[in-house]
Amino acid sequence: MYLVFLLSFIPVIIWIFIEPLGLRFSDFISTATSIGQVLGLVGMSLFSINLILAARFKFLDKYFKGLDKVYINHHKIGAIAFSLLLFHPIFLVIEYITISLREASLFFVPFVNMPITWGIISLVLMIVVLSITFYARIKYHIWKISHKLMIVVFVFAVLHTLLISSDVSRNGLLRYYILSLAIIGLILSARKAFFDKILVKKFRYKIKNVNNLNENMVEVEMESVKEKMVFESGQFAFFSFISDAVGKESHPFSISSSDKEGNLKIIFKNLGDFTNDLKNIKQNDEVLIDGPYGNFPYKKIKNKNQIWIAGGVGITPFLGMTQTLEPDYEIDFFYSVKEVKEAIYQDQLNEFSQRNKNFRYNLWESKNQGYLRAQAIVDTVANYKDRDILLCGPVVFVKGLKKQFLLLGVDIKNIHYENFSL
Repeated sequence: MYLVFLLSFIPVIIWIFIEPLGLRFSDFISTATSIGQVLGLVGMSLFSINLILAARFKFLDKYFKGLDKVYINHHKIGAIAFSLLLFHPIFLVIEYITISLREASLFFVPFVNMPITWGIISLVLMIVVLSITFYARIKYHIWKISHKLMIVVFVFAVLHTLLISSDVSRNGLLRYYILSLAIIGLILSARKAFFDKILVKKFRYKIKNVNNLNENMVEVEMESVKEKMVFESGQFAFFSFISDAVGKESHPFSISSSDKEGNLKIIFKNLGDFTNDLKNIKQNDEVLIDGPYGNFPYKKIKNKNQIWIAGGVGITPFLGMTQTLEPDYEIDFFYSVKEVKEAIYQDQLNEFSQRNKNFRYNLWESKNQGYLRAQAIVDTVANYKDRDILLCGPVVFVKGLKKQFLLLGVDIKNIHYENFSL
């Protein structure tokens, strides 16, 4: 995040040296205008950077220590950029208000001044798209279309920034910095939004088996058609199923098989919409896989004394990790389900626990024991503050336990999780 904000404030640094600050903040009107200019510069820079974050690059996955962290920051930066760009014209119009209300109203009338018009169109479209994204309950493929529309919004914003009479149009260094950042953001976002199938490497697999593990959990086993995807146990990928049963948009799933197995497996819970249709895929249906991603694998953590906590379908990354667990690791594993009948791979986990004295398996049934709480875990595990904690499950489950562990004195650096609420 430090790099993001450094890149977004570079234009402000350039702007400071264009004209003496004493003149920019000499009175109320010039101060309001200067604030509006700074909001516009930082807002546009963050807008450009945010498009880069949405492009799903693996180096961003590593830099932010998890693609889910990239998306969380993408959401936050988008909100900040929107707020800055929303207040940008409000501060600029103050100068016109001092002249007359008519002049101020004309500032917002489209097609009077085309560079201003591009800005108005961009801001209005941004309000509409973000309102739909934040407040409307829409299906995943509609949500993805709304994000593609943000590229159109960005194009209008760039036209406004470059064509309007301002420090950007008058200063070459500032203009080329803003333009370079905008071009990079536009190219990379367009690559992901419109040319993903052509430019992004995908691994081609086909469905080998579809197994119903219980009433709501389904396991899909896939075998490679050509090149196998190399991954670490605990990572995830984006899967696009080429099947009449489901839409072709990609969805993230944790990989439940180990990196030592020949085939690749995922497990999903029927939550409606896409997952409701996904259970209807058939043997030999093809799958395109974009991955792997994720910073969750236990081997990435230096501390070999760990606590693993899974909630419901959050067990999936841990299943592959148990199959590759090295003997010098000491693991306490807690698996929380509503009822025992919802637990999957019980026999294998119990058998593994019996064979490996350093792996202690605990099934938690919330129907009879109440919700799993951090206090119940620390009462069971010795020296819990010296262990790293890996959490996977529903967002509420992970956030709740994380907060409880922090209150019990666990260092936030020792808590690891990956969450997707797409």
